[in-house]
Amino acid sequence: MARDFMLPDLGEGIAEAQIVRLLVKEGEQINEDQYLMEVETDKAAVEIPSPYGGKITRLHVKEGQTVNVGAVIVSFDDGAGAMASGSATSGAARAGEAVAASGSSAASSSATAVAEAPPRPSAPGRTSAPAAPAVRKLARELGVNLDSITGTGPGSRVTKEDVERQAAGASASAGVPPTRGDATLLPASRRLSQPAGPLPGIVDADKWGPIRREPLSQIRKTIANQMSRSAFTAVHVTHNDNGDISELDRMRHRLNQATGNDPKLTVMSFVIRAVCLALRKHPSFNASLDDEHGQIIYKDYVNMGIAVDTERGLIVPVIRNADQLGLRGIAAALRTIADRIRTNQFAIEDLRGGTFTITNVGALGGSVSTPIINYPEVAILGLGRSKQVPVIRDGKVEPALSLPINLSFDHRVTDGANAARFAGEIISFLETPERFLLD
Repeated sequence: MARDFMLPDLGEGIAEAQIVRLLVKEGEQINEDQYLMEVETDKAAVEIPSPYGGKITRLHVKEGQTVNVGAVIVSFDDGAGAMASGSATSGAARAGEAVAASGSSAASSSATAVAEAPPRPSAPGRTSAPAAPAVRKLARELGVNLDSITGTGPGSRVTKEDVERQAAGASASAGVPPTRGDATLLPASRRLSQPAGPLPGIVDADKWGPIRREPLSQIRKTIANQMSRSAFTAVHVTHNDNGDISELDRMRHRLNQATGNDPKLTVMSFVIRAVCLALRKHPSFNASLDDEHGQIIYKDYVNMGIAVDTERGLIVPVIRNADQLGLRGIAAALRTIADRIRTNQFAIEDLRGGTFTITNVGALGGSVSTPIINYPEVAILGLGRSKQVPVIRDGKVEPALSLPINLSFDHRVTDGANAARFAGEIISFLETPERFLLD
């Protein structure tokens, strides 16, 4: 009996997905729940399981192709010995549920819920270890067996760091340097100057010489569209300033020692809290513009977006009601975000509803930037790299830890003087951390 399997619903508002990698081939006999392919949506990468077993008679898609939800992707002949799986419609629905389970937990879910979810049956010849598609790909490139690793992520999921540690250990015992594909793994300080192995893209040429063409990934398309919309809609202005966080850093270390780093308080934790408190006095930066009706919509809640650089591109998970959290609550939320991003355990809903965004490029270097507003928000705060600088206190030159801040705002909604006051309020909290105890 021939059956067609259509790309299932991958989440609210998702109309298409890009085929990243095919895991089966035409003529192959597969089992129910065996993974068919890896796909990438706007923000998440998931593996699509088969709703039934049988022989694959035709693959209707190829790697790199963008496919609409509901389009036929695989045709089967279940044969006489295949397991009954109901109608193609119910099978697709079941596969959609499996995709949702394998992708990421919703905003209301927790890492505990992920840990309690029973693992799906593994397909013949595939690892049963829980791991994100990107981690599986890395393991294949490094020649690491995922089943040999005890995962350190939520629900014992294998992380990228787990794979790299395993590869480094195996290589050391063999007396050879660890490799990723054709490129040797080097310390971060040396990687920038080393060849990264074969470059991506299809070999081509223009009138000046050889080139490579690579299709935009789904997430890259989304970032491009969002940034273009922001750049050509909001009227961007950026205000730059610096804060002396010397005392804050000393207090942060004392608090972490007292609490055993549980949860660890980072400078970002204090910045988020400072922004939340400053937004109370400057609500025009926690708003959106309804251009059609000529209205400014002030948000009485603060959903803080945290821009995160990942291997797949920039994503902005949201800490909901961040203004209602204390420093420890914010630190715990940041740790949860880090765990979910590292293990690819986040949902589209986790990226929606932000009212203000913070982006930190300081870890990569640089002091001054002009961050693009995360439309339809009206402001974004960019952090640069903190560094020791000489300052004059009581007539004496002393070292101070300076943190650059770069506030981009929509000039249609507020003005430069308000931006200076808002930035000054944030800096006041950071330079006088005792204020956190009073507000």
